[in-house]
Amino acid sequence: MTAPASTGTQPAEYAAELRSALEMLEAVVAIRIEERRGSPSSRMLGLDGPDEGIPPLSRYRGRAPLARVVADAGLTAPEALVLVAAIAPHVDEKFDRLYAELTDRPGAVGLTGEVARTLAARTFGGRLEAAVQLSSGAPLLASGLLSLDPAGDLSGRLRADPALVRWVLGLPPEPVTVSTDFPARPLTTVHGLDDVVLPGPARRRITDLANRISHRDLVVETWGFGRHHDNTAGLLALFHGPPGTGKTMTAAALSRSTGLTAYLVDLSALVSKYIGETEKALARVFDRAVRERCLLVFDEADAVFGRRTEVSDSHDRYANQEVSYLLSRIEAHPGVVILTTNLLANIDEAFQRRIHVMVEFPEPGPAERVRLWRAVLPPELPVADEVDLDALAQRYPLSGAQIRDASLDAAYLAAADAWVVTQDYLVSGIHRQFEKAGRTVR
Repeated sequence: MTAPASTGTQPAEYAAELRSALEMLEAVVAIRIEERRGSPSSRMLGLDGPDEGIPPLSRYRGRAPLARVVADAGLTAPEALVLVAAIAPHVDEKFDRLYAELTDRPGAVGLTGEVARTLAARTFGGRLEAAVQLSSGAPLLASGLLSLDPAGDLSGRLRADPALVRWVLGLPPEPVTVSTDFPARPLTTVHGLDDVVLPGPARRRITDLANRISHRDLVVETWGFGRHHDNTAGLLALFHGPPGTGKTMTAAALSRSTGLTAYLVDLSALVSKYIGETEKALARVFDRAVRERCLLVFDEADAVFGRRTEVSDSHDRYANQEVSYLLSRIEAHPGVVILTTNLLANIDEAFQRRIHVMVEFPEPGPAERVRLWRAVLPPELPVADEVDLDALAQRYPLSGAQIRDASLDAAYLAAADAWVVTQDYLVSGIHRQFEKAGRTVR
């Protein structure tokens, strides 16, 4: 996967970083093969002293994908080596042949947990520690960077996450499909921040938020806040207001303007549909967001972060666990998270205090509605001279989404008849929006 343009990292740096890591791995593999010369019975169970020869973490200090993964996941030097070992066969199949020389199990193929343990440690204590680092609760497996098949069996095959491999190799990402394994979908828009219509104070907060996203690397890394303070890289924003006021569209526009890929997660659907699986599903979303430096958008945040009630059944217990897990991941997440809700009053006050930026999206007033009407009609649309958008904005209290839908209805009415959008067609489209909302037209 390619890194966001905002990092300034070029593909040549990806290749140089990857080549350096693979050369370090080759050197370690050669040493381990030499150490294993002779029969299995003649080899010692483990040497004494420190585990030398493992490339230090300082060798992964770049800004290309591999270094970022090692830093973001908090890997140790042996864990970083194992991660490189899992990626290496995707560059050169010779590594699978070399790994076969590091095991006594006949027929073993590729990188197994046992081979990884041998690569990461030559002492007895180091072998024990390597086994811990390959357990399900350790970063390599818990974060989804690697998988062990069968689980818990070090004789099983270690595989790198395919999305991680594509990113490190500089390949384009595979299309994301919403599933229980990854309950999020890409969030895109044709709109930019100039299309966001909000009252002055709210609009300024959106501009400030865009600036904060764009300049995080400068402030946190270059200017040192990340080295001197905890949790300064993460950014949590809450957009609240009635339906149709542009909360999700604005999040997508922020993504587009800052060059960050965005994923949308429907929390209410996730918690209700995948009860008991929510933590695993959310872990995959957050882990991918860390690797790809994505912007995460969670719709209907009140479904999870609302005021908790007493635990009366297993569903409530699961829900409380999921809230705790999500809260801990958000607090520790080094990226951007935007929550949206239609009901701010339902968001727990203790959680509100953890939010860095809150933006209200009110129902648009007449002035905003005029701007919205003018923005939603494409310049190619044939519009009659009689159309009075100011009058429509003054008379009909509609949200931005309703104005868009009303204009689209009017365009289809015109396409089937006169091929020109008239005031009557626009009024008919407006009436349809009132009917859909169960409201009476004044």
